[in-house]
Amino acid sequence: MKRRKAAETAARRGFLEGRTLAGQPPLDAIAQTVHVAFDDKHRWVGPQGWLVLTADGTIWVHPKRQAPPAEWARVLALAYVCLGFGLVRPREPQAPWEIASLLVAERFCQEIGIGATPESLLHPDVEIPTQGEETLFGLLTADGCDPALLAWREALCGRTKTVFCPADASMTRYRQPPDWKTLLAEGISRGVSQAIERAGGLITTPTGPARLPTAAEKARRRLTSHYPLLGALAVDFALSEDRRLCQLHDIRVAAIDVGNRTIWINPTAGLNDAECLFVLTHELLHAGLNHASRRRGRDPFLWNAACDFVINGWLMEMGIGQPPTLGLLHDPQLAGCSAEEIYDQLARDLRRARKLATLRGPGAPDLIGEDQSRGFVDAEAYCRRALWQGLERSLMSGWRGTLPAGLIEEIRSLAQPPIPWDVRLAYWFDEQFPPPERRRSYARPSRRQSSTPDIPRPSIIPPPEEERRARVFGVVLDTSGSMEPRLLGKALGAIASYAQAREVFAVRLIYCDATAYDAGWLPPEALLERVAVKGRGGTVLQSGVDCLREAARRNDFPPRGPVLLITDGYCEDRLDIAFDHAFLTPEGHSLPFTPRGEVFWLR
Repeated sequence: MKRRKAAETAARRGFLEGRTLAGQPPLDAIAQTVHVAFDDKHRWVGPQGWLVLTADGTIWVHPKRQAPPAEWARVLALAYVCLGFGLVRPREPQAPWEIASLLVAERFCQEIGIGATPESLLHPDVEIPTQGEETLFGLLTADGCDPALLAWREALCGRTKTVFCPADASMTRYRQPPDWKTLLAEGISRGVSQAIERAGGLITTPTGPARLPTAAEKARRRLTSHYPLLGALAVDFALSEDRRLCQLHDIRVAAIDVGNRTIWINPTAGLNDAECLFVLTHELLHAGLNHASRRRGRDPFLWNAACDFVINGWLMEMGIGQPPTLGLLHDPQLAGCSAEEIYDQLARDLRRARKLATLRGPGAPDLIGEDQSRGFVDAEAYCRRALWQGLERSLMSGWRGTLPAGLIEEIRSLAQPPIPWDVRLAYWFDEQFPPPERRRSYARPSRRQSSTPDIPRPSIIPPPEEERRARVFGVVLDTSGSMEPRLLGKALGAIASYAQAREVFAVRLIYCDATAYDAGWLPPEALLERVAVKGRGGTVLQSGVDCLREAARRNDFPPRGPVLLITDGYCEDRLDIAFDHAFLTPEGHSLPFTPRGEVFWLR
């Protein structure tokens, strides 16, 4: 008798622990609503079964089955999911319907990772259609059920029993049965929210002290739950509200480091909830719009200030939060201007622009990090994807009316991969040297086809010699000491390859450092060989341009070019070029003047 009671006690203990495991999100709402009873007389559950359930939430359980808590958790979760999916109902034939429903519920339990499958409930692999239980039920009804699946169903409820019991098996008397689908949806939503908060560090661990969330944490919660545009970005960035670190980095209000995925907010700034929402959104847009890598050699502070003018204007237009009372960069007259245009305006008056203040402080950019001038990094690629996905969710949820058109255009433009510099250079060659026209002539007929020997065929003749010799261009090569040999080789190799592909006759090469050295006309393939570079001193590009201009006066060069200038940007701040021209410049460098021709950024 004592052994029997001990066995029953162990069986009940395993069941209760398994019920606790199954009652975690997202099934917690259903677990708290169902009524669980032990079928001591095996009226509904067979002697070898596990459980059965009714549509209104009664679950009959085998009273003496001994199993680990994880296995009980899986079996109970199957019952909860069947209720949540609205599958517990009579339908003929009953066996295929119950098998289809249980297979769909089991897939859900495996995906969310609840419990472990008991050995007695293992079954052959079944491919479940994406359409769900209805399609699977039709297949099982038409093709017949596998005997192994029928045995699996009987192992769950017992021989001659059904998993979905009729209404007379119910022990609950609801006037209106619970809406199981709504309970499951609420549990899923609650579980996702907790997972997001846990990933963002907003839920205290059992060993950590309980505390109220700060204004910044409340702002992030609000972004993730109410603003789909920035929800994914807000989750991925860590919030730092350490007063000492803010003092160390001279952060007055806030700053962001995209590479480390960290946002600093100074707790001594005294921001309220609305101001924190505005500031957090401001910093996240810096990351999502890739302002760090888009600087491309510009002055860090002026570029940061120009981006601030654009972002703050958008946030005020969207009505997100409240601008901080400490002040920020905003000018209604700059509405509709891009960050590049605002930067050019600020650069015209450096003395006044240096007095501006970002959220970090006067004269300091709030985009911080070790290297902001390199190309797109993995962190920024993630930010671009997250912002693009947030935009899609916003448009699908009807949030479009509050988004500025400029912000949408910028997000979409960043979502498109940038065209590589060599492809853009190829386009430039296509514009300057279109393919020669194919001409046919009967003056020298081609060989006749054997099938029609009496029909003459025209032959393709090459273009006239004058037209062929007109396909030339000039290259002004910066050979100063600051130019890297690797850069010179890469640029000359690309130019030679594209020139040969477009049947360019010759290239006029000008070496240029402090003075110009005319290398004369060279065939394009000569650029692929070892070139003796002349001059490695300072840089004066105008002398190279003047050398080509003098050659044009002697009718030794086309009056309109075209000309390619290869330089690292360390040159004079003004160039007078009368030819059609373009620049090849290393990625991360900038030209000290506003170029009139195209600029290809070498990588």
